[in-house]
Amino acid sequence: MPAIPERVRKSLTDRLETHARTAWSERCVRVDVRFRGEYAYLDAIESNPWIRPDATEDKVEQIRQTPTKLCRLTWTGDSETWSFAFYKYSNDRYEPSICLDGSFAGSPESCFDTAAQLYLQ
Repeated sequence: MPAIPERVRKSLTDRLETHARTAWSERCVRVDVRFRGEYAYLDAIESNPWIRPDATEDKVEQIRQTPTKLCRLTWTGDSETWSFAFYKYSNDRYEPSICLDGSFAGSPESCFDTAAQLYLQ
């Protein structure tokens, strides 16, 4: 599959930022979308990450700016349906996974919600 077209990249980023602001505003400050080839990697900056009470101010700021890796979307040629791979912290890899509706592909918002249900709750 070829690289994701620039117009699709822009549209995907806008959709996910809007979705995070409306559906996840209590848990997510920002969504970062990175692109490489046919893949879009979704990370979130949490609104209220867990921080140790004895953390220094520098450490608190570092934690607040560290993104939470959520998932990877694979461009299928259709901007409405993307293949979904969940990020696994246990082995630092993206694994093909199913969305909340039981499918291996879904809308960008559905894929985001699936990963956010675990990592942003």
